[in-house]
Amino acid sequence: MKKITILTLHFGVGGIEKYISSFLKMLENDYEIDLVVTYKLNEKPSFPISNKVNIKYLIDGAPNREEINRALKRKKVFNLIKELFKGAKILLEKKRKTKKAIKEIDSDYIITTRLYETKLVNKLLKKKNIVKILTDHNEVSKKYKKELIKSTTNYDKIVVVNEEIERVYKEELGLKVIYLPNFIDELSDKKSSLDNKNLIAVGRFSEEKGFLDLIDIMYILVKKDPEIKLTLVGDGIQKEEIISKIKELKLEKNIILTGYLNSYEVEKEMLKSSIYLLPSIRESFGLVLLEAMNVGLPIVAFDTSSGAKTLLKEDTGILIENRDKEAFAKKVIELLENRKLISTYSKKSKETVKNYTSESALKYWKNLLKSLENRSLKKVMFISSTGGHLNEMLMLKSMFYKYPYMLITENTPTNKNLVHDYGKRQVGYLIYGTRKHKLVYPIKLLLNCFKSLYYFIKFRPDFVLTTGAHTAGPMCALGALFGKKIIYIETFANSETKTVTGKIVYKFADLFIVQWESMLELYPNAKYGGWIY
Repeated sequence: MKKITILTLHFGVGGIEKYISSFLKMLENDYEIDLVVTYKLNEKPSFPISNKVNIKYLIDGAPNREEINRALKRKKVFNLIKELFKGAKILLEKKRKTKKAIKEIDSDYIITTRLYETKLVNKLLKKKNIVKILTDHNEVSKKYKKELIKSTTNYDKIVVVNEEIERVYKEELGLKVIYLPNFIDELSDKKSSLDNKNLIAVGRFSEEKGFLDLIDIMYILVKKDPEIKLTLVGDGIQKEEIISKIKELKLEKNIILTGYLNSYEVEKEMLKSSIYLLPSIRESFGLVLLEAMNVGLPIVAFDTSSGAKTLLKEDTGILIENRDKEAFAKKVIELLENRKLISTYSKKSKETVKNYTSESALKYWKNLLKSLENRSLKKVMFISSTGGHLNEMLMLKSMFYKYPYMLITENTPTNKNLVHDYGKRQVGYLIYGTRKHKLVYPIKLLLNCFKSLYYFIKFRPDFVLTTGAHTAGPMCALGALFGKKIIYIETFANSETKTVTGKIVYKFADLFIVQWESMLELYPNAKYGGWIY
């Protein structure tokens, strides 16, 4: 049985923790699983974990962030200094124990969920033959994107939870990125009656969740219908601000704060509600949306949440543009007042959630893990001229999934889209030129020699694989000079004559392949590989 080690920060209340709980339940019968948790916040995990999973805590307790904030707020200088020293000590212990735990991992797969552990795995296990996967649950920002790319140079896969994020990262990292959505443990046979004016929202009380805007929306709603109620489930650093705003707008009778609730309690509150509201400013893929849809709640969300845009893209819920609070409130009223409309969206929720079950997720994850079993750490540089040579090269793109790759070709308008398919970091361009232009060709060839050297040093390939022609010559020579393996595939277009580049590279290639048996007469030491098409 293959072994997986999952690294996570804590197992308190949160979307990532709920995801990991479901992930463990999904895979525990097919894999041996170790769960390495940095902080032990509670005696028991906030979400269920079976005894089939081996749990290892690194630090008994939590970081003292709240104590530091309290000392700052109360201006207690001595307490602040004391807590800052304590915090520094905890962080040093965290780093030391996390590094030690990572170095001791002997699994077939490592899955990380946050950049802190990802950076350490990327650095410490650079040369260790363990499949490394990041499951990323964050919205994209310029700073975060830069950090993620830097932290995953030695990773095999980056799993993201919505299509919009996949598109953004694929432009940089190509086939390393894959979209696998969140999922629910099982479909529910329960359904909200939708016969009341109760609304619900669930999440951490922090700026990106947009709950202060939701209170403004409630103010608009209550002015139109004082019977409307909102159950707000959660807690966090904005709690006092949220309470203050509720009082300021005199909404104490209309907004109920429950604090954190477990999954069963959340479901109970959802069943007593008629609409789920998602006011998030940023949200990669709220698992709570699936939980709401699982009991038939219609969804109203701002389109600033890329997760909501993925989930509700085919009119399976209502998306509000430009964070327009009036428009948001209007749609909520419209649903509450129109029984046929609210029932339609309830049915859509029930149908949509069927696409996000653990059964379908298990199939995707097992296929992914299986595909990575035989991947190699050997780096392969695929290089060719444009046109037919490139078309032949791309017939080998299945190898891109097995090897760390870089694709080099000539910079032409038709080749610009390669970065969208294979990633900016995985595609390089040389200067386009042909031998027909006798005056400028030697200059372009010289410049391409320097560019080839740049790409060679940047990527440091173990193999150089080419389908020709002249553009690939300098890279093949560089590879041979530095002791790398050279694989040359003579073009399909030549069945009776040698290409100029083939004639040169044949002399030092480690493997020379021809696509026509007749070419063995010209290249007696070559291997016949058949047609590449």
